[in-house]
Amino acid sequence: MNVIALPAVLEKTSLSRPTIYRLIKKGHFPAPRKVGKKSVWEEDAIDRWLMDLPSGVSGVPQLLRNR
Repeated sequence: MNVIALPAVLEKTSLSRPTIYRLIKKGHFPAPRKVGKKSVWEEDAIDRWLMDLPSGVSGVPQLLRNR
């Protein structure tokens, strides 16, 4: 299991830090795990999330809309 820190998550997803944490709060993005004082993500979980996104540019903005 590979884990990655926030800078790698930001680069891999092209999302901003606030967007990632909004998606986590809404239950639409994998939550990090604490390792010491750092938050890390399972790289496989991020890859699966990216593969499961709806096609097109509207995928992430739709996840951020209030329902």
